[in-house]
Amino acid sequence: MPPANAAEIDLATAPFDRFSAVRRLGGDRRGHASEYARHQLYVGRDRQTRLNFLVKLATRPGKVYQSDLENEIETLTAINRALPDSRYFPILYGHGYRKDGRIYLVSTFFDELPLAAALGHDWVPDRLVANLRTALEVVKAVAELHGLQIFHVDLNPMNVLHRAEKGRSIVRIVDFESSYDTARHTSGVFYSPPTTTGYSAPEVSDRPPDARADVFSLGAVLYTMLAGYHWASGEPRARIEQDNHLDPELREILRKAVASAPDDRYESAERFGSALDAYLERIWPGRRS
Repeated sequence: MPPANAAEIDLATAPFDRFSAVRRLGGDRRGHASEYARHQLYVGRDRQTRLNFLVKLATRPGKVYQSDLENEIETLTAINRALPDSRYFPILYGHGYRKDGRIYLVSTFFDELPLAAALGHDWVPDRLVANLRTALEVVKAVAELHGLQIFHVDLNPMNVLHRAEKGRSIVRIVDFESSYDTARHTSGVFYSPPTTTGYSAPEVSDRPPDARADVFSLGAVLYTMLAGYHWASGEPRARIEQDNHLDPELREILRKAVASAPDDRYESAERFGSALDAYLERIWPGRRS
């Protein structure tokens, strides 16, 4: 049985020996821990810098848990090398193995909470413009990632972090265990990503993903932001087609994003973003930024 809280972790060994005030986080990045996830999250304050860092620790030893976090470590290394000044992605500060064989990584701790923390189960019409503006910021982050030929593959409301600051959206993209790095994975590195039903594109289980896989996820995330979680047990396209809250133009944008066949989707995050931006300009002229 994995440790239930920070008090049951040996704080005298790596990586916890460099931190004070270590506490356990749940999957929602708050204080409610889940014992059945593939990893556990902790936050601790570095004794030298006084900055808070996130520790992600595999729930137990084993090839599956190890390979997922190894994939995240390699992807973050590539992102940090290519985009050292990006505000969208965590910075990897260290990684290794505990004495019990569990792999860990140490990265940026973001104060923002997942989008999921602010979502209910129903439509909130007066949030339409705000949600579209947030979605456009998420698209910018994903497009930056795609410029490296890296695809997240499992974007969902839990691993897109967000807060509003002076009327602007601050967005972070986290949890790269499922990520596909074209340079690395086309060279023979094993790839079998964990996915989230309704948010991960259907083709990722049997073919290498590309930008269109993340377009599917972006469409599903935006629809959840707009409509709430009432749909999330099913397939997004059918729900979108039946949703009378959507005007025809926005419905068509979302339908195209979450098309079952990759060839029927927007070919890139930028194209999806352009469609959203044009729609926002029509319903809110001159005030998109």
